[in-house]
Amino acid sequence: MKTLSPRVAVQLAEFAYESLGGTAQRPMVIEPNRVISQHFAFDSQKSSLVGVTGTVAEHVLKHSTGFGFFGIGRNEGDHAGEVVIAIRGTAGIADTLTDLHCGLTVGPNNKAVHAGFNRTFDSIKPQLAVLLSKIGSRPVHCVGHSLGGALATLAASWIKEKYKIPVKLYTFGSPRVGHSPFAVQAETSLNGVYRAVNRSDPVPMVPVWPFVHAGNEYRLSTSVSLTGAAHKMLGDSPGYIKTASLYPDYTSMEKGSLVNFSITRLKYVNRHHAYFNAFWAERITSALLTLLRESGKISSVLAQGAISGTLTLYDVIARALVEISEISSEYAEDSKGLIGHILNFVGKPGVKVVDVTYRLAKDALYWMLEKLNKLVKSAITIAPYIGMS
Repeated sequence: MKTLSPRVAVQLAEFAYESLGGTAQRPMVIEPNRVISQHFAFDSQKSSLVGVTGTVAEHVLKHSTGFGFFGIGRNEGDHAGEVVIAIRGTAGIADTLTDLHCGLTVGPNNKAVHAGFNRTFDSIKPQLAVLLSKIGSRPVHCVGHSLGGALATLAASWIKEKYKIPVKLYTFGSPRVGHSPFAVQAETSLNGVYRAVNRSDPVPMVPVWPFVHAGNEYRLSTSVSLTGAAHKMLGDSPGYIKTASLYPDYTSMEKGSLVNFSITRLKYVNRHHAYFNAFWAERITSALLTLLRESGKISSVLAQGAISGTLTLYDVIARALVEISEISSEYAEDSKGLIGHILNFVGKPGVKVVDVTYRLAKDALYWMLEKLNKLVKSAITIAPYIGMS
């Protein structure tokens, strides 16, 4: 099973948006471009996937629409006999993506995942089951941009768990899908995870911890200035089509840091160095996890996260920071430094930290979530559709 080149993978991710507007009764006419046609063939009547977006209202109304395509590798191409599943993102799920009350549900590998994403995937899964049952044990490539990346991640995990066949996953600007057990199992069971990002894209930063990514991060563009425009497929800002096409393979890309495992301590005196960008988003998350791990609080916080939404979880984190600051003077300084950096990150440098209080910790954390989510909503709104530049 050969790995899709970044150029082919990103073209497939964009191609999935052409399914928008199709229905089970009226599938879209499929006309892939030359890059895709060299490798995969699609049947207009049999290759379209239809699903329902993740909002509760649309599921109640059963408002279905095209969600992507299913293709077979051409004999004369590099992926003869292999299967590709390309799934599109959607603007309609922006509120679900940034919902601080988002729930959890059991995902395709029996681990906790985002309920809204899984609800949409469940509407597509029966069609995939029918298609996969007809083609035998062929290797499968799952591809998607934005919310399509999240759905492709769920699809890849489900296919691997159910059919025990080779599966590779390729995402561009994908949000996080599940908690650590889901991510670890997906990463270790799949035959390859290629999670490509423009570093200035805010969408891969949500949902916030304890949601985490599966697989290494491959950076297509290394600018750290967060902007919703970096989530777009087309254009120069920087545009996933452009940046992915610059690389012949994934080994030539810069890999992201392992935020969940690094040790970071932030000193209050250096708080003014923090700005609202990707670098400091990573540093602040790493510093928070360092405090929770080293103080022994992370298990109790995660246990709360398993039964509550993100909003309640960050209440728990705020209380944990107060308790951590009371353990020792060193922890107090680290907690104060963390909150000071968050305040500068969100543009509130004038708010001083004298003592770590629940109210201040809670406000700082919420301001951080609100600012990031506002940017993410703008990114999903302006960038999802094919043809927008």
